[in-house]
Amino acid sequence: MPEGRNTRHWRSLLYVPANRDRFVRSAASSPADAIILDLEDAIPADHKEKARESLSKAVTTLRAGTASVLVRVNRPWTLMIRDLEAAVEAGVDAVVVPKSDDPAVIRTADEALTELESGTSRQSTRLIPLIESVRGVRRADTIIAASDRVVAASTGIGDLSLDLQASPDSRAIEQAFVEVVHAARACGRTPLGLAGLIVSYQDHEAFRSLAARSKAMGSHGSSCIHPSQVGALNDVFGPSPEELEEARRLVAGYEAAAREGYGSIMLDGTFVDNANYQYARHLLIRQGQQ
Repeated sequence: MPEGRNTRHWRSLLYVPANRDRFVRSAASSPADAIILDLEDAIPADHKEKARESLSKAVTTLRAGTASVLVRVNRPWTLMIRDLEAAVEAGVDAVVVPKSDDPAVIRTADEALTELESGTSRQSTRLIPLIESVRGVRRADTIIAASDRVVAASTGIGDLSLDLQASPDSRAIEQAFVEVVHAARACGRTPLGLAGLIVSYQDHEAFRSLAARSKAMGSHGSSCIHPSQVGALNDVFGPSPEELEEARRLVAGYEAAAREGYGSIMLDGTFVDNANYQYARHLLIRQGQQ
């Protein structure tokens, strides 16, 4: 997650319907960095109350594993406020806010969480805006900066492509995705998500390729809908042991040179300056090694 915030690097975030006990139990042993208990798209309208009531049990089940536990809530507010109440009671780590198209949505969610957490042991539930409209993309910076609870932001490609009336694999969608990535980085938050949409979860090669392309555009991780996709996300968004070792050597070498008054060094025949050092240092920070 963002440097300077006491949260982990989420390479993979697996969506699981909050009301499906079998899926929740299976997710407890998933290698995903985070599990998103879904109260929104995966839950039919007449099952939402039951899913909400099952949230605490689901969170308790997932705490047996090592993943962070998140929840995706509903819009509009008549549903969302009840979801937030259940989320705080269950003690989730963060709330994914869909259809975040205005900073007022995040500010109001922040205010509601503050009231709900007051007088309880539940503190500092984080927020992740899911930006899914052209309006949201154009306001991404103010949406992401609307609350200190925001630790990351993601782009909802499916709804965005409908709103933009563009193909999910179009250049227009990629540009919108990059705008949200830039806004997140400018606000000091972590950009998540993929720059397109793979309809079939069984097309593993296409999914991995899209993840790699999204990483190259600045994404640090992504959600997925099927357990078989988690491994690809962890591989793509997680540095290899060789990359980590190189980063450790670069940081150690540069810091030793800086203590001697040098602003750049040659390392194995490669010129290393402060920009290279900062990139390597942040890579280690995201892995909890700094």
